[in-house]
Amino acid sequence: MGKYSRLGKNILLVFVGNAGVRIIGLVMLPFYTGWLSQADYGTTDMILVCVAISVSIITCCFSDAVFRLPKGQPEDLQKKYFSTGLFSSLIGFCAAALIFFIITCIIPEKSIFSEYAHLIYLIILTSFLQSYFQQFTRSVDKMNIYVTSGVLLAIFTAGFAFVLIPKYGLTGFLCTQIVATTCALLYTLIIGKLWKYMSIRSIDKVRYREMLNYSLPLVPNMVMAWLINGTNRFFLEYFHGLDTNGIFAAALKFPMLIGTFFHVFFISWQISAIEEYKSEKYNDFYNKIFSLVFLGLTAGMLAIALSSNLLTIIFIDEKFADARLYIPILTVAPFVSCLAVFVGANFMASKETKYLLTTTAYGGLTCIAGNIIFVPSLGIMGAAYSQILSFAVMLVLRIYHSRKMAKINHKFSYLCSFISLLLIVFFFNSNISVKFPLIAFLVLSILFFNKSAIKFLIHAIKVNYKALQA
Repeated sequence: MGKYSRLGKNILLVFVGNAGVRIIGLVMLPFYTGWLSQADYGTTDMILVCVAISVSIITCCFSDAVFRLPKGQPEDLQKKYFSTGLFSSLIGFCAAALIFFIITCIIPEKSIFSEYAHLIYLIILTSFLQSYFQQFTRSVDKMNIYVTSGVLLAIFTAGFAFVLIPKYGLTGFLCTQIVATTCALLYTLIIGKLWKYMSIRSIDKVRYREMLNYSLPLVPNMVMAWLINGTNRFFLEYFHGLDTNGIFAAALKFPMLIGTFFHVFFISWQISAIEEYKSEKYNDFYNKIFSLVFLGLTAGMLAIALSSNLLTIIFIDEKFADARLYIPILTVAPFVSCLAVFVGANFMASKETKYLLTTTAYGGLTCIAGNIIFVPSLGIMGAAYSQILSFAVMLVLRIYHSRKMAKINHKFSYLCSFISLLLIVFFFNSNISVKFPLIAFLVLSILFFNKSAIKFLIHAIKVNYKALQA
């Protein structure tokens, strides 16, 4: 059970270091929705989506490369990777500053981008530096700094939010992101002594090409992934206004918890997948972990969907109360998305990242088509349907392309479980008289189809408990 224990330990460390900001975002949701109007909250959501896309494009996803490539290398080589990726990215930011200036001169003065361009640019810059520094500390096994940096970012975000947002509104929200991220990245830089890895002389063309070859296919993959999550905002804003976008953003906070916890796991899973990929028992290892992931995502989806009314009452201001109607259906997309990301780890472990690009591209095209078809008439529900379809296309294609790397067993059981989950989601907000008995039956069906995963989970807990007792 060594590899499973190691995976569990990594998950715990990454959870503390990475999930803090997302959890703080949920805890702060009652304050955000109370301080900001529906339109302003919808605007913040659109801006943060644009920030995530921009970081990937400007920096060529070098934050991913600086984790993967320096890992296990001699210190002088780590220094070359770090310096090359950092200075290359900063050149990209110089070009981006010029593009930002040109765009602000072209677009109308009263547009959101024109008004907040300087703040958006600073959010992009500080977000990259924090991510780059934090990822590198993980690569060079400074996990204590990685963890503390994430915790501090969460604390700073909450602290500055209470100070800035009530007084300055939307501007205060954006400034909170900048100041909190700057404080966290300075901690990572100073305590991690990362300046020791910075040197113009260490910039290396060979390392640059290696990093670019690894990360460049990830750029369109990341952009398409964020477009799938972000284009529905623009369609909603165009057809139904920023108020609808604000309700959508508030409702999405809870389903996004599924992705948050999975992301924590996935960071650790990447390490295990890379380490175990060439072993003879990788397929067995992969299937056991897949079964646990499916079980965990199922539990998370059910917990959020079935408690949506209570979550809305506790965490969301009453002017966003309609969000409760959409939470159950919005849990489906992150469920499917997380499975697609999990399967995609095979492409990173085998360095066949081209499949990440092609599968995400098909998913993106499906999402755009779905938004055009569904959003004008169905609004938020249409945005949910387009997301579900796009991630489903991505998942099916990734399972197909990864079958030679690792083949998923028991597909029929997973399919039956997923259908049961869909029925629960659709029945939850219905008015049929047998709703609750039917949901109970479907939950029991899910437990039956996942009985092998449940047995394995119980066995793993017992083994690790005995190890801790010894």
